[in-house]
Amino acid sequence: MADSASILILTAGFGDGHNSAARSMAEALHRESGGQVSPLVVDLFEDAAPVTGAFYKWCYRQMITHLPALWSLLFHQSKNGDFTNLWWDHFVGVGRALERRLREHRPAVVVVTYPVYPYFFRALSPEVPRPQRLLMAVTDSITIHPIWLRVKVDRLFVTDPFSRTVACEELAAEVPVEVSGFPVAPGFSDFPARETAFDPGSLRVLYFAGTTRRHVRLTLQGLLPNLSAGAVLTVVMGRNEARLSPVVQEMEQAFPGVCVKRIGWTREVPQLLMTHDVVISKAGGATVHECFAAGVPVVVNYIIPGQEEGNAELLERMGCGCRSMVPEETGALLAAMVSDGRLAAMRVAMAQNRRPDGAIHIAREVLAGLESP
Repeated sequence: MADSASILILTAGFGDGHNSAARSMAEALHRESGGQVSPLVVDLFEDAAPVTGAFYKWCYRQMITHLPALWSLLFHQSKNGDFTNLWWDHFVGVGRALERRLREHRPAVVVVTYPVYPYFFRALSPEVPRPQRLLMAVTDSITIHPIWLRVKVDRLFVTDPFSRTVACEELAAEVPVEVSGFPVAPGFSDFPARETAFDPGSLRVLYFAGTTRRHVRLTLQGLLPNLSAGAVLTVVMGRNEARLSPVVQEMEQAFPGVCVKRIGWTREVPQLLMTHDVVISKAGGATVHECFAAGVPVVVNYIIPGQEEGNAELLERMGCGCRSMVPEETGALLAAMVSDGRLAAMRVAMAQNRRPDGAIHIAREVLAGLESP
């Protein structure tokens, strides 16, 4: 068995999906190796330039939250870009940070969850030690940006069969593509399969509030009047608690007939997903696939143009969710889904398509390669 330094996982804090996938794979590798392997998870942007990198991430978050149309334009225009041109790294230093990590740790395997990193391996100096295997876990579904597919790696892991078809059609190099599922926390595999039946009179709704205050207010204004007296609404604000808590509290006071629970940042997301009947959320890759892991349907009420469109499409193709792109209509849609049986059908579809072992699958592949002669 390899030692802890033999596996390096590279991530970047541009969205939660990359970091979530990296942490989950590290945990799965530790578990599957019986504690003998504890991979190192590294954000090379933080390594290279903590201040500049943090500024870039702040700009990204501001753009996807407040200027989605601009992000959509950049996302689609960049599809035909030259991804091998790393001129921007003169202002960051990711390449130098990668060289330092490779010299220091000499990993046998590198797994990346952020698509720019493999391009830096092509530009490494000959004397820099290279890993035996370079693997990449794609955190997008169906609408996979070409930057994931225009570089040579030893294996590409994707979330679902539809994404595998897209990847195989657009790969620029011959790369094995494997359906692993999204690398969700391995703890999801410890939960038993959930019951598909639920009580419409005591519906348990989990709302991930991660958008603008106006969007959250409109969502709650439409949602709360459409919930029955026995319903429970759990609002998870995460790291946006300071910004969103006054809005949620205002809506809670305006509709006192519904039980509302407010939660800030929490590590209990798997438990929350397993104990609720339906999720309302934006179409983030980590969140959508955690819902697949938990077997709980999703009503998507916000989509970051580009990479998140495929996540919503995946839910719809599998019959496991739907979209409500007008936030104030989310509540009416949910009420209709409960009454006409659509929510019940989605719960059955989710049970059939549940995939809680993506990180475990990848971990076993990595460890098997290390043990091979």
